[in-house]
Amino acid sequence: MRARPLVLTCSIATLLTLGMAAGPIASAEGQQSSRMRFEAMDTNHDGRITRDEWTGSNQSFVNHDWNGDGVLSGDELRIGGQRTADYGTADHPPNRYEREISWTEQGFHDLDHNRDGRLTANEWHFDLETFRRIDRNRDNAISVGEFLGANRDDDRDDRFDDLDSNNDGRVTRNEWHGSLDDFRWLDRNNDGVLSRYEVVGQQPSFENYDEFQTLDYNRNGTLERNEWHWSRPSFAEIDADRNGVISRREFSAAGVTGTSGEQSYGPQQVRVNAQQRWTDTGVTVRAGEVVTINASGEIQMSDDAGDTATPAGSRRGRTAPDAPIQGQLAGGLIAKIDEYPPIFIGNRTTVTAPVSGRIYLGVNDDHLPDNRGEFNVTVNVRTRTSR
Repeated sequence: MRARPLVLTCSIATLLTLGMAAGPIASAEGQQSSRMRFEAMDTNHDGRITRDEWTGSNQSFVNHDWNGDGVLSGDELRIGGQRTADYGTADHPPNRYEREISWTEQGFHDLDHNRDGRLTANEWHFDLETFRRIDRNRDNAISVGEFLGANRDDDRDDRFDDLDSNNDGRVTRNEWHGSLDDFRWLDRNNDGVLSRYEVVGQQPSFENYDEFQTLDYNRNGTLERNEWHWSRPSFAEIDADRNGVISRREFSAAGVTGTSGEQSYGPQQVRVNAQQRWTDTGVTVRAGEVVTINASGEIQMSDDAGDTATPAGSRRGRTAPDAPIQGQLAGGLIAKIDEYPPIFIGNRTTVTAPVSGRIYLGVNDDHLPDNRGEFNVTVNVRTRTSR
């Protein structure tokens, strides 16, 4: 009879002991589930991150500030949180680089034209760097699970150049904003840093890019509503003959005032600092406009006095293994429109803009901090106008 209270007492003691042990465990689990992204940057511990607290690049902060209110908060700081967008109501200019992906099941199905439950490159109308980043099993297709990225922190909002805040051609663990697991997954050679090739891969130049063809999934020469990646109002506006489909001619004319005549604007004078990855020219072009870029000057690419380059590239004929355009001479002038893959410009190039967007200029080098000098560049654009 006396044993029962003893047993009961032991049971209570055991429960109390387990309760004390379980408390910190449960608390730790709760803390883990409630932890926020970029937590180390929240220096005042108010659960928000301001631009002053942000330790990355300006563009990186903008990428993560989904609602554009100047602070990171709410879902912007939730691990596994993804940007969402309503393509039925929110419009973006046609013929312009698509960046704001709707990371939802509906967003996935909107892109999955053949309804086979996976996205291949010809169904993808965003940058290939993001495609590579979220193709977790590297089978050259994106499943709905990979697309949603639930509870993953692969920092898919940031591009390599956004992360490489010191412009040294690599992304260190301190510059990486995602999880250590995802960093290690991208670090294919396990050297503790991410090279441009590991993150970006070998991307095609935009010179041969044909966005109409990539959108025309059924290859019938027109764009139907289910092939359109912008809002319904913009589809109706571009469908000039109101026949329910968009022809290549209607698509090419999108955003252009009128259909006849030509005029030139420029030249825009730009100084391209050799230590800056991308210099904003202040020039925005529309798809189909003809851009001519002329450049002069000389830069130095290292402490070696003879390691110099003109806009055409290295005087020694050397390359840089992790430069934005591999296989082209180091130090040469390069250009891109928004986030589309860059092209090599050299001393002079004339190109027809395949997409609409802002023109940026840079030098084809992988390590910029030890560069010196600048190129003097003029940008001219020939555009169509109404009469």
